[in-house]
Amino acid sequence: MDQLKNIFVNGCSFLTHRHTDEADINFNVGEMVRDQGNISNLINYARGGRGNDRIFLTTMTYFEKFPHLKKNTFVLIGWSSALRLDYPTKDDFKKMPDLDQCWATIKMGESILALDNLPGRKVPINHIDWEVQRYFQNVLGLQNYLKLNNIKYVMYNALPPPTIRKNDHHTLYCSIDQRHFFNVDSSQYYHCEQNNRFISKTDHHPNEKGIEEWAGMVCNHIDTNKLYGEQI
Repeated sequence: MDQLKNIFVNGCSFLTHRHTDEADINFNVGEMVRDQGNISNLINYARGGRGNDRIFLTTMTYFEKFPHLKKNTFVLIGWSSALRLDYPTKDDFKKMPDLDQCWATIKMGESILALDNLPGRKVPINHIDWEVQRYFQNVLGLQNYLKLNNIKYVMYNALPPPTIRKNDHHTLYCSIDQRHFFNVDSSQYYHCEQNNRFISKTDHHPNEKGIEEWAGMVCNHIDTNKLYGEQI
C-alpha cells in the first residue's frame, strides 16, 4: 500500500473556515480527518455557496491534471445541495489552486419561474425529480471515477439530500457504496439542526461542536471500514 501523503477535500462552506460577526472558526472537518489519519498535506477545494456539479468536475479535473497523486491521496467529499446549478464564470471568482476554470451558481429553488419560461422548453419540468437526478448523477459519477482510479475516499452529505420518490430513484440509491459514504440518509446539516449545533438562529453553519462531533463520526466510519488502508 502506498503511504497516504495528501488529503483532497471538496464541498461547500461547511468544509471551510467561518469568520463572521458571530463566529471565528479556524478548523473544519477536513482538517480533523487529516489529523486523525496522520496525513501531512491538505488540498482544500471547498467553496462557499457552490454545488455538486463543481465538486464532481473539479475533483476529477484535479486528479487528471496530477495523476501521480491518485495513489497517495485520500479524498473527502461533503456533498452540497443538488438545487445549486453550477456554471462556468469569470476567471477570478472563488478560484482554486492549479485550475483555471471558476464556477458560480444558480439557486434553482429561487429560479423555478425563470426555468419554466425558458424559450427552448417543450414539456413541463419536474423540478422535484430533477433535484433527485442531479444528486445521483454527481454522487455516482464521482464514486465511479474514484473507484475506477483506485483512489481512497469517503463521502457524506454536508447539506440535506433530496427525498427519494420513485423506483428509479431507489435503483440509483442502491448503487451508492455505503462503505465509502457515511450516513447516506442524513447530513451534517440535520445533525446540527437536531442537536442545536448551528452558529446561531440566523447562521445555519456548524458551530465548533457541530464540526467536532461530525468529524468524530466520519473518522470512526473511516476507521471501522478501513478506508485508509484497503484497496477499493
